[in-house]
Amino acid sequence: MDTTEVPEDIAKIAGYLARSAKMSGGSMKWNEEAKLKASLTNERARWSRARVSPELFEAQCQAAGLPADDVVKVGEFLRKTQSGKRLVPHRSYRDWTFRYDYDAVV
Repeated sequence: MDTTEVPEDIAKIAGYLARSAKMSGGSMKWNEEAKLKASLTNERARWSRARVSPELFEAQCQAAGLPADDVVKVGEFLRKTQSGKRLVPHRSYRDWTFRYDYDAVV
């Protein structure tokens, strides 16, 4: 995969996060953070470094209109996940997955 090309599902997720932040007053709410954490935990293949780097995800989120402080936050979540650390999503969203199809890279 081209390291400058964002997979379609990742671009859609970045757009979703940016729209949600805009609708909730300009920054991500706790539940959007919880959804992302759950996806990062439950969909490891989607978020593998072979598919998307933290820098590329941050750039896509910024381009989609996510505020700068939230861009830093989501990038850090992805870095932690890709380095093998555990994220703990809120229990209401523990089983959350984004409904966008993707091809896992193995």
